[in-house]
Parts: sequence; structure tokens; C-alpha cells
Amino acid sequence: MIRIYQDLSRNIQWMDSSQMQVFRVVFVMSLVLCTFSLKGCGSSTTSDNQRPAPVPVEKNQTASATASTEQTEKPTASAAEPADPQAEVKAVFETLLSIRTEPDPDEWMQADKKLIAFGKTAVPTLKAAMSHPDPGARELASMYLASLGPEAKEAAPVLETALQDASPFTQVNAASTLTHFPEYREKAIPVLISLTEHPDPNTRLTAIYALGNLESPSEDRLKAIKTALNDSDPDVQLAAIKVIGQMGDPAKATLTELQTLIDDTDTSEVLREAALSSKSQIEQSLKK
Repeated sequence: MIRIYQDLSRNIQWMDSSQMQVFRVVFVMSLVLCTFSLKGCGSSTTSDNQRPAPVPVEKNQTASATASTEQTEKPTASAAEPADPQAEVKAVFETLLSIRTEPDPDEWMQADKKLIAFGKTAVPTLKAAMSHPDPGARELASMYLASLGPEAKEAAPVLETALQDASPFTQVNAASTLTHFPEYREKAIPVLISLTEHPDPNTRLTAIYALGNLESPSEDRLKAIKTALNDSDPDVQLAAIKVIGQMGDPAKATLTELQTLIDDTDTSEVLREAALSSKSQIEQSLKK
């Protein structure tokens, strides 16, 4: 193209004006035609070695897809993280709390098993519930903490406070749990002794069993349990009889009361058999 232009430039130097006008028209048309011709030729005659390297589109797309995949996987990994166990414990506890007054037996058993299965893991949630304004929540929490026994050590400070709770149910559960810890035991025992005379039979029953589980019974503890042998509620009586038999030698002062129960015609067969068993346990311990 450049070579043709140079040749034409040399020729136009000797043309007159009329020839020049015609030449200009022809020249312009030639340039236009040549331009279109060159474009077509360039695309068809260029060798493979002269063609520009293809842009690595697939590589870019792959990198983009990889980055997109990584971004997509991040939320998935986050979603796979384990749930907060305390949130699960709280959900089960709140279920029990909501149905405690009119529980469906199946629903209650299912939730009860779930909460018990958490074991020591449930302590933080139960500990927090001991400060709940609802007395029912405190009663429920104290009951499950009592079932954990020594594993409820983390909740001991709030259980000590609960010894003064308005609910005797909460009091007796808190006191029975605290007997597992030597530093709290002496504070819990007087509460349990006083609760053996509470109007509610379930409270008396729990207090009797808690006192009976202690080693080396003191005189005041033995006296409280001995009094319960004549309790108006047969379940409380049965608890007292069983606990006295487990005491062995220290309970020898109750042999007379046990014999009275055995001889009394009004005594139920269940209580009579329990009294005979406890009397035998005490007598065996005296022979050692």
C-alpha cells in the first residue's frame, strides 16, 4: 500500500489541473476499494504463526468458578458447625417448664429423657434457671440439679442461696444436693431436718432420704428420721423405715419403734415387711 502511494505521488507531479481532478476522483475510489480488499485479504492470508495467541478464556472462567465455589462453600462450612449445647438444653428446659402444670405424659417423658441425657452439660443452664423469677422454673431446675448429685458442684453457690427460697420443693432439692459437698453440708443439714416436719409429704419424703444418705448420722438427724416412722403418709413412713435399716448400728435406738410397727395390726404388709427387713439389718450390724 505504501509502495503504490509513493509511485502515484511521483506521477502526479507532471499532471495538469484537469488531469489532476480526474486523478483525484479515481485515486480516492481506488483507496476505498483497496482498503476493503486489504481487510479481507489480511484475515485470509495471515499465517498461523502470525495470528495472535488466543486469550485463555477457559482459565479465567475456571479461576472465577473456583473463587465462586470457595465463596459458596464458606457459608456451608459455617452451617456445619456444631450447635450451642446450652441453647439445646435451654430449649428442652423451656419445654418442660411450659407443660409442667398440665403435662402430656409422652411429651414430658421425651423432654425429661433429653434433659437427663445432657448430664453435666446442663448445669450452666440449670444454674441460671435458679435465679429465674418464676418459682416453677427454680423448682424444676433444683430437681434436675439434685438428680446430678456431685456433678452439680458448679451450681453450689446458687443452691446455697436457694436454701432460703420461698418454695419448700426448691429448698429440699437444694439442700439434698449440697450434702454432697463438705463445705456446704453443715448449712444444708439443718434445713433438711426442719423440712422433715413440713406439711407437704413429698417434701418430707425427700428430706428423709437426703438425711439417710449421710454417713455417721448425728443425734438430731436420727431423731428426725425416727419421728417419721409414725408419719401420717405411708410413703414417708416407708422411707424412714428403709433409711433406718441402712444406718445399721447407730439406729439401734429405733428397734422398739420398728417392733411396734411390726406388731400393729393396722400396719400395711408393705410397711411390715420393710420394718422386719430393717430390724434384721440393725441386729446383724450389732453382731459384728
